[in-house]
Amino acid sequence: MDGWMRRSYRWLRRPRSRGQAAAEFTLLLMALLFGTLAITTFAPDMFAAMTIYVRGYYCVLGYPFG
Repeated sequence: MDGWMRRSYRWLRRPRSRGQAAAEFTLLLMALLFGTLAITTFAPDMFAAMTIYVRGYYCVLGYPFG
């Protein structure tokens, strides 16, 4: 392993107190929750924009919508 990989692995394997482990777990869980919320909030809009783009592409080529 490279030096920076060895250092980061050592940082992950370091001993933690129960409170520090709980705080890190809570922060990771919150980040996962907010990421999931952001995807579920904006994915329909992104999908709609992609659908509009694809339909416009087919319209330019003269294909029927179906």
